[in-house]
Amino acid sequence: MQTIQRAIIVSSLLIAFFFQGNAQIQKYWISFKDKDLSGYNYENNLSAQTISNRTIQHIPLFQYTDVPVTTSNISTLNSLDVTVVATSKWLNAVTAYLAPEQVNQVRQLTFVSSVEPVGVYLVASSTDINVAPDLMHPAMKQMKAKTFTSNGIDGTNITIGVIDAGFHKLHEDPATSYLVRDKKILGQRDFIDRSRTDLISKAATSSDDHGRQVVRMIAGYDTTLKAQYGMAVNASFYLARTENGDREYRGEEDMWIMAMEWMDSVGVRLISTSLGYAIKMDDPNDNYTEEQMDGKTARITKAAQIAFSQKGILLAVSAGNEGDTNWRIISAPADAEGALSVGATNSLNWDRISYSSIGPENLPYLKPNVSCYSPNGTSFSCPAIAGFVACLMKNDSTLSNVQLKNIIQKSAHLYPYGNNYIGYGIPQADRALELSKDTLKKFDNVVSITVSKDLYKYTFDETISVDLVVFNKKNETIVMNQQVVSIEKGDRKNPIIKIERWIPKIHLINRPGISVKNGKLKIKRGKGVARTTVVADEFLTLEIIWE
Repeated sequence: MQTIQRAIIVSSLLIAFFFQGNAQIQKYWISFKDKDLSGYNYENNLSAQTISNRTIQHIPLFQYTDVPVTTSNISTLNSLDVTVVATSKWLNAVTAYLAPEQVNQVRQLTFVSSVEPVGVYLVASSTDINVAPDLMHPAMKQMKAKTFTSNGIDGTNITIGVIDAGFHKLHEDPATSYLVRDKKILGQRDFIDRSRTDLISKAATSSDDHGRQVVRMIAGYDTTLKAQYGMAVNASFYLARTENGDREYRGEEDMWIMAMEWMDSVGVRLISTSLGYAIKMDDPNDNYTEEQMDGKTARITKAAQIAFSQKGILLAVSAGNEGDTNWRIISAPADAEGALSVGATNSLNWDRISYSSIGPENLPYLKPNVSCYSPNGTSFSCPAIAGFVACLMKNDSTLSNVQLKNIIQKSAHLYPYGNNYIGYGIPQADRALELSKDTLKKFDNVVSITVSKDLYKYTFDETISVDLVVFNKKNETIVMNQQVVSIEKGDRKNPIIKIERWIPKIHLINRPGISVKNGKLKIKRGKGVARTTVVADEFLTLEIIWE
């Protein structure tokens, strides 16, 4: 990544703040046509750790996206009084603030392929720790984290990158202070204000504790309370701040991309980010549309896909918290096909929690990929899953990011009958370890049945209580509505049935009828329903295919 002098960055940020409300100047992506390959040697541009990572994963050491942006291009821009704010070698582009007359001037440069406005907002949608927790976070319980702890799998020697707002008071939080004390923070950078070198003891905004809470969900362990919040308690971290928590303004997407490229350069293979881009523009005409959450439009999504497909990085990213709004769907870069997009469920019943964003219907692949419990946003279900990934990486360091993603999905309780509400469901540590040894392993909790009539019956043992989550789908993955049926022992004639409140009226009218009598569950097919998934936690996934 090309080094940008601190004075230039500070000057650029002052310009950004001064002109934020002025329509005459705007931030743009300036994309270049080619790169100068003369004299490029990957050994001089990649760290030893990055070279080692790629060699192990059989990833090419020479990649065009690693070649730095041509310096003469930037020099030419500077000669036109254009100050570069951010540089992305992966996208072969820079960002800069341009006046209208400069836009036309830059577009006419022979080495420039496009000039596009930046118009999106950022939403904050080897220590020896003897882990013997008396208390364990509900998300860890859902994912059977005790399987990891009982096998001594704790993320030792795994390096995790976290891209967020700030990490204020990481050293004072009882659950994360050990990371600072034992020098597990390997590096930190502020891409908003390059003059800042300390993201922990000092805050830049009132939201700078968000990243601290994210790290807590990856690796948090309170030795006094013996309370464990995250699974990767012996991991190390690189921290990046790309979000100004006091504002929702244009231009932070490029900072996020620079942070990811930096983490790749120091050899990070696992990145967790709880940020996303979608709507809330000053000018509504600049908002993303649902159709643009397609895995190939947003630049941050393009960069995320490069990270996965070319650099061997596994990116865990929050799906978003817009599930109970008009927007509803995931945000970028959660729409990238390679990203491990994470939604959120309730704790006791493993249904989608209302705020968790759903996958767009137009995507040819499933989003989100997996989910787990979080009461306060997918910002915290995402790092919980990142800790899970770190443990798998520790268990078998030879697994590629592609293999890791597949194992995590296959270990989840709905697999292979995932949906656009919670993906393949909640990953299970015991299954993941088995899949690490045998990727073809299948589990007997999944039953598929084709029903020729519009009524299906299933009998449960009358001596037990059972909570069922029912997903009614119009095809293999797209959910029309979800229902929760709680059947109490000895009172099977009067089950409690809950239906999420925001469902469109047409879905309420056409929802399947559910009844229970004498331990027998009856599901009546609703209009437009092609499949119904009935789930009892990790113990049973029943896929009803209506003919």
